[in-house]
Amino acid sequence: MVNKKKELEISLSKISDFENPNVKFEQYMTSAEVASTMIHMADMNGDIEGKIIVDLGAGTGMLAIGSALRNPRGVIGIEKDKSALLIAKRNVSTISQEIMVEWVLADVEHVPIKTVDKVDVTGIMNPPFGAQKSYKHADRNFLEKISEIASVSYSIHNGDSIGFIEGFVEERGGVISHSYSVVMELKKSQKFHTKTRKEIEMEVHRIRWE
Repeated sequence: MVNKKKELEISLSKISDFENPNVKFEQYMTSAEVASTMIHMADMNGDIEGKIIVDLGAGTGMLAIGSALRNPRGVIGIEKDKSALLIAKRNVSTISQEIMVEWVLADVEHVPIKTVDKVDVTGIMNPPFGAQKSYKHADRNFLEKISEIASVSYSIHNGDSIGFIEGFVEERGGVISHSYSVVMELKKSQKFHTKTRKEIEMEVHRIRWE
């Protein structure tokens, strides 16, 4: 197990990014700094150790692998992009031979999670913001699914989405217990991107689902 936050960030900095990110799926890798902070916070709140951790839209494995470094045997990464999952599996080998992540190729709306008590499940995810027309409201689909299978979740959202998040959580009978703002630097990954790097303001929310 990697106990210190800085050590966790250093380990996660070795994770490989998407090779050909799909703009339709809004694929970008969560930074090691943002991921390590969120996972450390979850662990300090008692939401990692001894829990089943589910990462919806796992991508190349940043959050799932980070969680596994704190909880070596109870992490499930759900991803519908087969090429991303292949990278995620390689990333596990690169980071540590002592952790195990169950990788599942599936769409978020058809997650084949075995029946378990949701009190034992923590969701940790960076869902798409739904900025692309073809993926509009995609973050809502992720929140709906995690509210069904987890008792608590940590998720990253666009900085101006708090109104939507608060309304959705209240509608589902949940409570936002913690929130904080982060700035993440995204590197150019598509031909139409005009800047080499761009800073994006985001929010992280811890949500208790009743």
